[in-house]
Amino acid sequence: MGCTSADAPLVVFADGAKNHQKELLDLRAAAQTVVESMGSAEDSGGSLADRLRGVPQKFAEYLAETSRNCVAQVLGLVKSYWPSAKISILGDGMCSTCDHDQFAKYVEEAEPVADQIVKLIEQ
Repeated sequence: MGCTSADAPLVVFADGAKNHQKELLDLRAAAQTVVESMGSAEDSGGSLADRLRGVPQKFAEYLAETSRNCVAQVLGLVKSYWPSAKISILGDGMCSTCDHDQFAKYVEEAEPVADQIVKLIEQ
């Protein structure tokens, strides 16, 4: 026996629901991976959706902490070569007598050294 026209929408709906269910399971697994990568054991409370909503804040905190650690490593290297260097003034930003174009050149000049420092940090 073949499908009647009355049965056809039900078959399409059943196939669509199966695909929808698979996609939801895939999304749940992906969300769980993201949450676990940014969370700690004490963050296991709450729904998966609530924990996923907290990921952007945790990621921002992670980036800030990582940036702070990298800058501290570089400043430590500077002090290891020039112990009398007054690194506290660096917290004010670039020197007022340095224009943006010159600063951009300094940054470009520093990029290969930055790559070397990152390799040291990764070890």
